[in-house]
Amino acid sequence: MKLLPLSVLIVPAVLILGCSGNSSKTPTPIAVPSSVTGTQGSAYTISVFAQAPGTLQPDDVIQLGTSIFVICQDPNVNPDGTFPPGVTSSLAELLEYDEKGNVLQTYKLPGHPDGMVAFNSTTIWVSSNEDANSVISVINTTSNSVQSYTADVAQLPHGGGLDDLKLINGVVYASASNPTTTMSPSPNLAPYSTDSSGATAEYGVNTGPVLYSLSLNSNGTTFHSTPVLMSSTPSTAIIGNTPVTLNMTDTDSSMFDPSGDLVIDSQQDSELVFVQNFGTASQSTSVLNVTLYGNPWPLDDTRWSPASGSSFMLLSDPPTQLIYRIDAASGFAPNSAYSAGQGTLLQTNTTTGVLTPVYIGMNNPHGIVFVTE
Repeated sequence: MKLLPLSVLIVPAVLILGCSGNSSKTPTPIAVPSSVTGTQGSAYTISVFAQAPGTLQPDDVIQLGTSIFVICQDPNVNPDGTFPPGVTSSLAELLEYDEKGNVLQTYKLPGHPDGMVAFNSTTIWVSSNEDANSVISVINTTSNSVQSYTADVAQLPHGGGLDDLKLINGVVYASASNPTTTMSPSPNLAPYSTDSSGATAEYGVNTGPVLYSLSLNSNGTTFHSTPVLMSSTPSTAIIGNTPVTLNMTDTDSSMFDPSGDLVIDSQQDSELVFVQNFGTASQSTSVLNVTLYGNPWPLDDTRWSPASGSSFMLLSDPPTQLIYRIDAASGFAPNSAYSAGQGTLLQTNTTTGVLTPVYIGMNNPHGIVFVTE
């Protein structure tokens, strides 16, 4: 969920070496908190995969080969990368785990990291500071180095920072989070997409970019962002098949659905936006309002289970510092959508937008990945 932007902080590009954390020991089992309760009987089982070290909080999770990479945020650093009184540096890390939960490697990260994508088999990009002052860090898992880049403009066009990252045809794309909004857009582009309650522009109107393509500049210290999708794009509401205009006021996580379409979560708007035929002349968007028991429900990550093969789910819960492992007794049904949101793991019906709880009583789950075995 976005926060109000704070003062601008200029972060220099830096080269940070990764730190080894190899361990051959099996982690000591950690009990699942008693508040976490399953709602579907024995269909699923839950255990703790790992606990973040110190005071770090796990967020985004990806699989790269046989390794699991988890962004661990420093809770003492603001989402725009600034430090509150008494804090002088960020302790944030990228942790590499094996599939048993053993730490293999640690990498120091700047600011408040959030989004992450595997660029290739040995390179990971991480975005930091989703509210403002964005930094892109490129991690080389062979040399164990981290090279960080700042934006080549003082402020990104949408007014905020960058969040989740996705790789499409060799290009990295970033969600434009914490946008500047207005209550009196000109021109007026209503009707705006909004939550199922029918409210319009509850959080103001965003007419700026919601997605950028990113490129690293040849100077080795800055990156360039190019808007590729605007919030004010004409769209279609999936429920009712009616025309609307996008109004994404809290662009957050991004993902791919089983059809290969890019899906972007506008968190506080309780919306999933589907981008069909991305980057082509026939590109179009559709928007799905999601609800739990009939009420709009903000989501973080949504992921689809693999079409085939054996897998388990990992789910991060930052405030508890825990990464959960969730297994389906009969295996996850192919191409089924699951979402994290507001203390709950949910199944998501991407036709109706109806959410069904799987586990409740978590704190604030964020990152999801299906780990293929």
